[in-house]
Amino acid sequence: MKYISKIILLFIVLAISSCNEEYLETAPTDQLGADEVLSTIVNQRAALEGIHRYMYGSGGSQDEAGGYGDHLINYDFLGQDVVNPQRGSGWFIAVHQWLEHRSNTSSLVSQTYNFYYTIIVNANNIINSIDNVDGTDDEKNNIKGQAYFYRAFGHYMLVQLYAERYKAGQANDQLGVVINLDDLSNLGEAKARSTVDQVYAQVEADLTAALQSLNASSVTFSDKSQISKNVVNGMFARVYLTKGEWANAITYAQAARQGFPLTSATQIQEGFNNYGATGWIWSSRIIPDQGTYFSSFFAYMSYNYNSSHIRADPKCINTDLYDMIPASDVRKGFWAVTAAERAAIVLPSSFAKYPYMNIKFKSPGSGTLGDGDIVLMRTAEMILIEAEANARLGVANEVAARTALFSLVSQRDPNAVISVNTGQALIDEILVQRRIELWGEGFNFLDLKRANLPLQRSTRGSFSLTQARITEMPAGDLQWQWFFPIGAINVNPNLVQND
Repeated sequence: MKYISKIILLFIVLAISSCNEEYLETAPTDQLGADEVLSTIVNQRAALEGIHRYMYGSGGSQDEAGGYGDHLINYDFLGQDVVNPQRGSGWFIAVHQWLEHRSNTSSLVSQTYNFYYTIIVNANNIINSIDNVDGTDDEKNNIKGQAYFYRAFGHYMLVQLYAERYKAGQANDQLGVVINLDDLSNLGEAKARSTVDQVYAQVEADLTAALQSLNASSVTFSDKSQISKNVVNGMFARVYLTKGEWANAITYAQAARQGFPLTSATQIQEGFNNYGATGWIWSSRIIPDQGTYFSSFFAYMSYNYNSSHIRADPKCINTDLYDMIPASDVRKGFWAVTAAERAAIVLPSSFAKYPYMNIKFKSPGSGTLGDGDIVLMRTAEMILIEAEANARLGVANEVAARTALFSLVSQRDPNAVISVNTGQALIDEILVQRRIELWGEGFNFLDLKRANLPLQRSTRGSFSLTQARITEMPAGDLQWQWFFPIGAINVNPNLVQND
């Protein structure tokens, strides 16, 4: 489509994440037509593997080249709970200051826009062609189901960022984003933005199609970078939480975590770098010699990766949030506050240490071994969705909300007791637990936006106004909507800017 300023043909050359030589081709894909590349079931699978690989290595500016993991960092830098300390390497500063997402020429808005539409178009290539190739129904349904998921995922992320928030119980006829169902063989004319309601309807339709296709296939994978029925259910739970469809959010959150016990208090302290961890439903599994190194998630969010960014700029926690964590909670140990706690962190002398610095994310090694696996969906998140949705349903569901919440916090804090809060106090308690449990995993900005809450940054601890520029942003302000990149505006006169 003409509104897409950049299309990357993923396919075979990026299918290396599968580690199967049968997926590799000698002919460069830029010399092949899409119909030729996708002419066999093997190549269809390879095209899907290319999307998996693209999720953690998309190219572009260094702080965005690590794919979706780097996008998650940007969302947290727009939030209030990840703090950039007093000196930094420069990466993410304009994001943290709420400047870059409101610039139509910034690499952030163009890379983000291109990233999700590239996933969408490559998913469309599969969806629109796979029925015409030879192969078993089992294999075709598995590939098609995963492609439908990716198309839903791309549109869902775009509408959250570039549009006004979804308003539950209202007509959401505000402008959303362009819906793209075209593939590279049929790039249509420039289209206008669909409404937010229309985009969410497409997301739900694609997730439904994804479940139907995956249910019709017996193909399964142990690799959590593959899209399973659990992952689709988890995305449904996220969508319904965003839309305020609380009963549906509960149903799908419960389905998503079936077979995935909560990560134990011991395992949760092991560095968030291993896709095999109990409670990880979806993740990018990083093959050591195919990592993105100094563009990787761990090169920015760990405490020990040997990058200039980490050496100068360990990420810290909002002090107000830290103070809400009981001393007996194992998650309190995710951050080093006192001089003694920081001294206990074994690092070379060239690494800076700041109060409230995180040690939640640990790089598993150095060089080609430094890129840990990236967590994308966890059982803990599903429990928190279940708890929040029950609490928002009202008094009749508050026991269920408190029970779900306790099933999580009792595994984090041996001294925890079941909540006695009701009403808004119970909702607020759950949201605090969500901020603690999911810190640094990319949820904070989008959570504030969906709940129509203001940005409120603590100015204590390692907070630096020079680095942050702002401490508050009112809920519902226009600045919660990202600008569209100027390149997309220039090629699509129907694309209305968010100004």
